[in-house]
Amino acid sequence: MEDLRFKLDLQTFAGQETGPAMRYELLTYINTAPKTTAQYELMGEGFTEMTESLNPQTKESGYIHQKSKSNSVTGYAPEYAFTAEYIKGDPVCEYIASIGNGRLIGADAETDIVNVMLYKRAEEGEEEDLYEAWQQKIAVKCDQVNGGPGQDSMPLTGSLLYKGDPVKGTFNIKTKAFTPNAAAAA
Repeated sequence: MEDLRFKLDLQTFAGQETGPAMRYELLTYINTAPKTTAQYELMGEGFTEMTESLNPQTKESGYIHQKSKSNSVTGYAPEYAFTAEYIKGDPVCEYIASIGNGRLIGADAETDIVNVMLYKRAEEGEEEDLYEAWQQKIAVKCDQVNGGPGQDSMPLTGSLLYKGDPVKGTFNIKTKAFTPNAAAAA
């Protein structure tokens, strides 16, 4: 028993963290200036829930020599549903609300996000504030921007609809800059 405890202590002191990844360790930054130089802002203040659904697309096939059918995953149609309180002056809330209030469609409702995994630092030797990240083009779908019960804050709900494949890279949380991996940039 003593050897096991010693091993666990060594792992702790070696800086290896274990346990569940927590929601606050996954940050989402949205580009609030898609038509100019990217300006990433944290989707945090006012946001009470963000849930990613991959929505896998499948194909079912029944072959003549088998009793049971075969299934394959043929693609994905991901989206990131969000629930927030509309916080006046917050750049993310103002940006999303402007899309809903303006009934913007097409390219006017499109931007990109970067999902940053604080539990996955970039390779050793890199900057301290650099983390593994995925950049994703999105369309913003607003479901609710105004209204709600009296004496409650106004809701801001909808989904970030993914467009195409994500780009893997790194994100500096101080400079708010995304850099695609070399393979992705080629």
